[in-house]
Amino acid sequence: MPNTSEKIGPLRLQKKLGVGKLCEIWSANDTSAEAATRKKTWAVKFLVADAVGDRSQRKLLEHELRVSKSLSHPGIIRIDRFEVIDGIPLLVMELFDHPNLKTQLADTPDTLVKRVPRILTEAALAITHMHSRGWVHRDIKPDNLLASPEGQVKLIDMAIAVRKAGMLGRLLGGAATRSRGGLVQGSPLYMSPEQIRGRAVDARADIYSFGCTAFELLAGRPPFQSRTQTELLQMQLTDSAPSVESYNRSVPKAVVRLIRKMLTKNPAGRPSSMDEVVAQLRSFRTLERPSQA
Repeated sequence: MPNTSEKIGPLRLQKKLGVGKLCEIWSANDTSAEAATRKKTWAVKFLVADAVGDRSQRKLLEHELRVSKSLSHPGIIRIDRFEVIDGIPLLVMELFDHPNLKTQLADTPDTLVKRVPRILTEAALAITHMHSRGWVHRDIKPDNLLASPEGQVKLIDMAIAVRKAGMLGRLLGGAATRSRGGLVQGSPLYMSPEQIRGRAVDARADIYSFGCTAFELLAGRPPFQSRTQTELLQMQLTDSAPSVESYNRSVPKAVVRLIRKMLTKNPAGRPSSMDEVVAQLRSFRTLERPSQA
């Protein structure tokens, strides 16, 4: 696959920004003639060699573009176009050259502390916008939130976003939450119980995942951990989440209560919308994640 000295058509790759099992993301310079009238530096997300011929993965990229085109928010990464260049399906996206929160938690946790209030609020506003346009992200997690040193946030990776469940979705038993192969999609560390069960999802599924993310930012670890995926999914389904206060005694009581409510197993017990979450987050002046007591 391409390296930093190579090009994909007119796109000269510069720096690897992220890597997954099936995709890589690089910053790239656009050397085409058209670049004179548009941005020259982008982020490029392309399929790795083993996935280039996988039509389902190409469709995910095309779907991600469609979702992006329906959104318009400063906290959500903008996708410019889908192309197939030299046989490689790819997305050309807005470049926001900052690490994701998972990386920052591992590498620079102390510098993250003061930015947590802004990060959580901005992330919640981005998710609120997605919901207002009728989408459920279904993969809210620290890995999918980029953050600048000042706390500006960009939500990324909308490949498995689905339309919010309405009456039809409920009658169909949640078919919209499943992939074409019949497997439930998402990240086990952050998935809501209803998503794990393959049921129709609405905004409250993202609220649960956002609760897991907020817990990790403040506690330094996800609410549930296990050596096996099967056990982890069972914990998400049945185990009560620990209190974030057990890992960080400096978290305000109101924040502790909010996270506990977001992590309620029954969607009816969670905040009814991200608007409610945003309103509560804005009422908190400080959020901290110092060393464990």
